[in-house]
Amino acid sequence: MRRCAFAVAAVLAGLAAVSTPRPIDADSIHGITQVPCPQQDWQFGDAAFEPLPGAKAYFGRYDGGLYRIEVPDNWNGELVLWAHGYFAATGQRGSALRLDNHPIREHLIREGYAWAASSYRCNGYVPGQGLLDTLALTDLFTKTSGSGVPRRTYLTGQSMGGHITILAMHKYPTTFAGGLAMCAAGPGLFDFYAGVAAAAEAITDIRFTPDAIPQDLEKMTASLGHPPDYTVKGRQLASVEIDISGGPRPFATEGLASEGRFLALIAAGAPAIAGNTAPLYRAAETTQIRYALDEGLGLTPASLERSVRRKSGDPAYRGEHAKYEELAPFDGGIERPLMTLHGTGDLWVPVSLEQTLKGAVTKAGHQPLLTQRVMRIAGHCGFSQPEQIKAFDDLVRWVRDGHRPDGDDVDGSMADAGRRFTDPLRENDPGGLRIAVPTKHQ
Repeated sequence: MRRCAFAVAAVLAGLAAVSTPRPIDADSIHGITQVPCPQQDWQFGDAAFEPLPGAKAYFGRYDGGLYRIEVPDNWNGELVLWAHGYFAATGQRGSALRLDNHPIREHLIREGYAWAASSYRCNGYVPGQGLLDTLALTDLFTKTSGSGVPRRTYLTGQSMGGHITILAMHKYPTTFAGGLAMCAAGPGLFDFYAGVAAAAEAITDIRFTPDAIPQDLEKMTASLGHPPDYTVKGRQLASVEIDISGGPRPFATEGLASEGRFLALIAAGAPAIAGNTAPLYRAAETTQIRYALDEGLGLTPASLERSVRRKSGDPAYRGEHAKYEELAPFDGGIERPLMTLHGTGDLWVPVSLEQTLKGAVTKAGHQPLLTQRVMRIAGHCGFSQPEQIKAFDDLVRWVRDGHRPDGDDVDGSMADAGRRFTDPLRENDPGGLRIAVPTKHQ
């Protein structure tokens, strides 16, 4: 991944340097080459919001989007930026720009932190554009609030916003004091989607064609069923989806059933397999995926491997010299503390991305700057307030005193993962670990 010249520095010269990050200088922030926004008119909503007691609210429009800033009267001089995800609070689709508050806003204000958030200038999966618009908040904060330049700035985000956070920690490795990436997507997300779609083709014997994806999906639905009423082929695919997303783990089957994820994963990957030329799909690659599934489902990994259609990523969109930095695999070159949170039952953004991130950071020799935590929850980004608050507070202590907080080992078996930091344990924990094998009467 390319990085700006100003960001090249000695990497692990001692964590003491972490405690004294320099303020962000907006003039020193260089741009990235981002995937272009969809060409359409975007609608500006009302950014207004009421401040919490003991704080002041600032809001409005910037060049291209909307922003919110909240500063407590007892401001401690530190700023927390919030990067929202693909599904933001103001709606999942359409032309209305999305804007939401920081999920631990009350805690931040109570503890003296200011926070700022923006829409991006377009909707869609746009982590590159989202990063540029989130960076613009630093200058907006100083000019709008009159509070002065923050002495520390933290970057936090969720889902696509987590991708933005990790991308920023690589692209601008000395700019932020620390990063908190929750349920973070990343460059490998569409590899996973494409891998699921390819497995669905092989299991159902229905091949995606560019002009008939909706019809192909309808045929697949009839062949696979819906959770929990899977057909035999549906059980096979469900097991594959769980295995290649990180392996059997608490709440994985529940996560697969939530919000239509089982079939949505196929739909998300179908365009890449069918040859769609959008940058995200051109970058997707499945040659590295090793398929697995539970025994007793009438399909072996070897037979699936022989029949599955493979896709190589376009080097112009995926490799070291990729046109768009947001699509290039992370190189692990972080230089400030980064904490990540992920749910075991998240099948929309799989926990396997945490394993990929750890591998890249370890290979780069920067593992002491990464802490990862796993929560036993179903669905996407369903973290509790205690889980998010503890993670943020631990990140701040890490930045201030240089002592890395504990995390989970995301490698190896995930069968009983997440007991240490889950707060509280969710109802019906630990959840189903496996896809039920059909009996002879089914």
